[in-house]
Amino acid sequence: MSLTLLAPLLLGLGAFVALPIIAHISRQKPRERVPFGAMLLLRRVVKRLRRRRRVRDPILLLLRILAVLLVALAMAGPRWSYQDGTPAFGGTGRVVLLVDRSLSMSLTDGGSTLLARARSEARSVLAQLPEGTKVGVIAFDDDAAPLTEGLTGDLSLVSSRLDALQPTLGGSNLRQALIETRRMLEGEPGEVFLFSDEAGPVMVTEAKEELRRLVEGDSALLPRPIQGRPPRNVAVAAAAYGEGIEGGTIEVRVTNYGPEPVEAPCEVSLPDGQVIPFFADLPGEGEVVERVTVPREAAGGVGEARCDDGDLPGDDARYFHLPRVGASRVLVVDGDPGDTPIRSEVYFLERALAPWGGSRSGVMPDVIPPLGLLDLDAEKHQVVFLANVGDPRAVAPLLSDFVRRGGSLVISGGENVSADRYNTSLGGILPAPIRRTEDLAARGERGVPLQIPDASEELFEPFTRGGRSAFHEVHSRRILTLEPYTDSAEVRTLLRYEGGAPALVERTVGRGKVLLWTSSMDYDWSSLPTQAVFMPLVQRMVGYLGAEAGGGAGRIDGTVGQPVSIRLPDLTLQPDIIGPDGNPVPTRIEGSTLMFTPERPGAYAVQVEAVPTIAWVAANLDVVESDVRAYDSVAEAESAIKPELFTRYIDLSPWMWGLAFFALLAIAALSMFWSVLTPDKETAA
Repeated sequence: MSLTLLAPLLLGLGAFVALPIIAHISRQKPRERVPFGAMLLLRRVVKRLRRRRRVRDPILLLLRILAVLLVALAMAGPRWSYQDGTPAFGGTGRVVLLVDRSLSMSLTDGGSTLLARARSEARSVLAQLPEGTKVGVIAFDDDAAPLTEGLTGDLSLVSSRLDALQPTLGGSNLRQALIETRRMLEGEPGEVFLFSDEAGPVMVTEAKEELRRLVEGDSALLPRPIQGRPPRNVAVAAAAYGEGIEGGTIEVRVTNYGPEPVEAPCEVSLPDGQVIPFFADLPGEGEVVERVTVPREAAGGVGEARCDDGDLPGDDARYFHLPRVGASRVLVVDGDPGDTPIRSEVYFLERALAPWGGSRSGVMPDVIPPLGLLDLDAEKHQVVFLANVGDPRAVAPLLSDFVRRGGSLVISGGENVSADRYNTSLGGILPAPIRRTEDLAARGERGVPLQIPDASEELFEPFTRGGRSAFHEVHSRRILTLEPYTDSAEVRTLLRYEGGAPALVERTVGRGKVLLWTSSMDYDWSSLPTQAVFMPLVQRMVGYLGAEAGGGAGRIDGTVGQPVSIRLPDLTLQPDIIGPDGNPVPTRIEGSTLMFTPERPGAYAVQVEAVPTIAWVAANLDVVESDVRAYDSVAEAESAIKPELFTRYIDLSPWMWGLAFFALLAIAALSMFWSVLTPDKETAA
């Protein structure tokens, strides 16, 4: 608040206050002359001079001085200014209602959400607008969406658009909302009513430049803050898996944005359905970090950490990636490194087992030479691939014991595989003795295709009809033939070539399994590595055997409302993204990158024709939107840009003239009073 003067120079008239003072002193003259003696005369002269210099009627003098000062001040034009927090608007007839529908507007306060209060206040403003006013409505969260086609005089349409507004899970992008507002006003002045909680540390600061452009275009922003009393919210700010005792730990960070301490009931749900409850004791406007121990064995995928509060339920959960916990690493024995990558079986197997890379897939397969099997650790590895290994005799006892104790072994053919060496060393666990190598190229240029697998087999259950038909595109030019055998509870043929030759045979040995792929895992004998079905088949095969390739699937993080980019492996893929509700979400492919935008938090599965999931996306809300506290004020930001919008003036001149008039009346009354009741008297010495 401050006092200003329109004509400060006129305060110089205040110098006339000297006139009544002089008049009061100089008007006191003697009325009679009496002769005295010399000494007596001298005494009376001294006393009389003293009386003449003494001010008579001081109240009257002060009133006269005040009257002069009030007249001078009134002529100077005094104004009293103050900030009232709401800019005035001049009735341009052009109004935009700007409504925040972000996550924080879902905050419950007094039995209703902030958005419900915003809708109510917006309708109240709408009812008070003068007839003929044109109105537009814009709702904003991560983006701004005009709800009317420009400004319209149809206020019933505007009211219906307001009634239909619902909160979203997005952030508060006030900057984009102001850009859309200027577009709707088309460069003309207007009044913009903002209904928002102004929550978060960046909402107002990021919009200051657009606010300046709006205000400098002679428009006024009229903020109507819609805030909780007081704002409060409990949110799960972070959740992540890490190493630790047992099967590791889930570290959960919970934040309390309210002023009061809170005890929140929480739980961690693992991908396999295991639930671990705990409580979070939160100080006012503080946070705690809780660590939850994971069991020794747990399936991989996307888990959920949740802390319930009744204020803003939209951010009560946080989703995190969990690799398979337990014996899940895959050991690949490279029996034919090859002179180029594409002539190496390990090249294709590595990309099928961990297509997204080690940092995004969790566990990379361990690739070793044949003698590396001497360090086979059954506690660490669950599945072993023998990829075109020529002589397994040195490690055969170790492999046989590994399988009988519950491990699994996958054997693939190739030029190095010798029937005699395998039958001699691994005959006790092979599904059937190997006879010889047979060339199938004579039956066709591409070789012999696979038959479509039986959907009733557990290995192929996840494959849809379309996915199973892709097996028919796999051709082999050379295979290992087997001695005659009969399917039984112990030995089963899972895949065959057209004509009946076995392609994939399984044998159960003790607590473990052995799978024999009669062709190769590289391009020498088969087209399998170049077909779309290769990666999901290998992923499913390893999961079927009790482990996970590369942690089971790729692990990618995303933010709700923000595009997620997924680099596709160097394979022929046509993936779908399945949302948390089980329905496909819109996607697009740019080069070798798959892109989509998650609309809600949760687990999104990257799948190829409904085969086992090849990647997981854990989508979460932007934690900034969980902070429902207001850090900056739109009104203060606007006032700093154009202070006069928020300044109110009171003209004090009429009050000064009025007080001067009453002072003159008081002077006249007192003068009459004193002249009647106290006439001048000469006091005798």
